[in-house]
Amino acid sequence: MKGNRKNMATKLVNKGNGIYEVTASINGKVWADAKDKALKRLASNVQIKGFRKGQAPLDLAKEKINPQDLGNEQINVVIPKLFDDSCKENKLRPFVAPEVKVTKFSDTELEVVFTITVYPEVKLGQYKDIHLAQEVPSVTNAEVDEAIAKLLEDNSELVLKEGAAEKGDTVVFDFKGYIDGKEFDGGSSDNYSLVLGSNTFVPGFEDQLIGVTSETKKDVEVTFPDQYIKDLAGKKAKFACMIHEIKTKQSPKLEDEFVAGLKITDVNTVKALKEYEEKQILGKKAKDSKNKYMQDLIDQICKNSEVVIADAVIENEAKSLKENMIQQISQNGLTFEQYKEITGMDDAKLEVEFKGQAKNKLVATVVVDKIAQVEGLIVSQKELDEFYENSAKMYNMKVEELKKMYASQQQQLVSNLLNRKILNFLEANNAPLGEKAVAEEKPAKEVKAKKTAAKKEAK
Repeated sequence: MKGNRKNMATKLVNKGNGIYEVTASINGKVWADAKDKALKRLASNVQIKGFRKGQAPLDLAKEKINPQDLGNEQINVVIPKLFDDSCKENKLRPFVAPEVKVTKFSDTELEVVFTITVYPEVKLGQYKDIHLAQEVPSVTNAEVDEAIAKLLEDNSELVLKEGAAEKGDTVVFDFKGYIDGKEFDGGSSDNYSLVLGSNTFVPGFEDQLIGVTSETKKDVEVTFPDQYIKDLAGKKAKFACMIHEIKTKQSPKLEDEFVAGLKITDVNTVKALKEYEEKQILGKKAKDSKNKYMQDLIDQICKNSEVVIADAVIENEAKSLKENMIQQISQNGLTFEQYKEITGMDDAKLEVEFKGQAKNKLVATVVVDKIAQVEGLIVSQKELDEFYENSAKMYNMKVEELKKMYASQQQQLVSNLLNRKILNFLEANNAPLGEKAVAEEKPAKEVKAKKTAAKKEAK
């Protein structure tokens, strides 16, 4: 039994594979104070007749609070600090959130068992003087023209069209879908606006609307793809369509007057707009190229290093990735089952994919962290203050106001600043092949020039 904090004791058991069990207990004043704090927290939400919400005397409010809720809140009050103190006392650095199990609970004592997975051991391989290929970005005239064409399209307006619908036009119509002569759920809509050629609908649907005119009817027959929602996959359907309007895009002319109206700083002519778009495209390509190079570099450093991560940690991370994906899918109006049907994926394939992603992510995290430790990379108070000062100027705020905004996210902020510092370090110590070649070529050219000059002088 060890413990150097009053009213607290811990016992450590090494379970192997980087997993430790810490039994931590508290009693006395610390535990009593936690109950008082829990009572005040819960009382702030109690409504008693004759008092404003949360303003009733504690003795009265306590009568309205479920004892079990009070006990749970008392535990919640102490768990964060108890966990933090347990890690510090036993010199453990947790890698993921711990498992928490309450083993004793009374008016005088709380005992909790934390199952803690610590940072994996990392044997760093080469992480300096790695020279990988990096794409050198360039911009073609066609890319500039495409960017300007999109700019014109974005500033276009839809106008009614009298003739037949063409690809790129917008058709406003009602439709009802039938399978075997019966309407099916989700197969109808009124006044729907569809851009022909957008591939929004089932393959073949939009092509059959090319040539329709306003105030006419059109039956569209399609077959749903095999990889589709289960109830519709592979089935033939007919959509009865009533065309209301045909609209077409009317784009502005590319001339100086249009460019000036965009109100881009120092861009008032067509020539200046082309130069501006070229710089924008080149800037984006350079950023993408750098990001890819840094990702390739980190991947290579991970391959050079040795890391063993517990299967349970990988499985938990994979589970988290899966939950995030399901949430994104639901935001797009699909269920996870529908997503699997459309993509042709099954649980087994997805599990392998998620585990692979999880392992790569975790390995990269610990390897980069190890580099920071070895190189002594930290975020100093001066650097943190500089961040606040620069950000305050950028957003035209007071430094103290900005600090209040980040008060609850201080740890995440420091982590983000540290990651940026590590990436800067890696970038500075691992020049791409192109830069390496230039660096090696320059001294060689200088030597050659000196030899040539010396020969001339000798003559």
